[in-house]
Amino acid sequence: MRYLLILIAFSIVMIKPNVTFGQKGDVFDELQDSFDYGKKATEYADSTLDYIKKCYQQTALGDIQYYARKAKNEIDYSKSQSGYAESDASDAEDEADDIGCDGAENESDDAEGNFYTAKSRFDDAYTYLRRVENADDRDDAEYNLRKAKRYVEEGLTYLNYAMADLNDAVKELNGC
Repeated sequence: MRYLLILIAFSIVMIKPNVTFGQKGDVFDELQDSFDYGKKATEYADSTLDYIKKCYQQTALGDIQYYARKAKNEIDYSKSQSGYAESDASDAEDEADDIGCDGAENESDDAEGNFYTAKSRFDDAYTYLRRVENADDRDDAEYNLRKAKRYVEEGLTYLNYAMADLNDAVKELNGC
């Protein structure tokens, strides 16, 4: 019986670090997934800006609307990727809370908020790009392009903040 208790105690000591590592690994996996989605969102947003630039190089309204439609599709993808990144940052926050790693939890929460704001700005850009598609004249199209461009740039700023928060979360996680 005494040997059985020692064996059980030894097993608990050996299993506990693996469980803790597994949970820490879960946080890291969620942070990595969030980062990957954030990177894709950034690529789509950059592509959106390229299409907006092409809009300004056109003279015919129909050509402007053609590139605005392409930009609208790209920003829609960026918005989706930002939402996935937001969700994974939220999952990382929950996982960090489960293991009591407050620093990683707080940084993940910050990342989640910044991904949400980026997604919101991309949604605004989408709205203005849709207005370009329905514009009656070049002036109206250019006005809405300027607004869309501004919202894409703001969204990219928030994506950068979120990515920095994810890096900070990894640093905090390593300290737990």
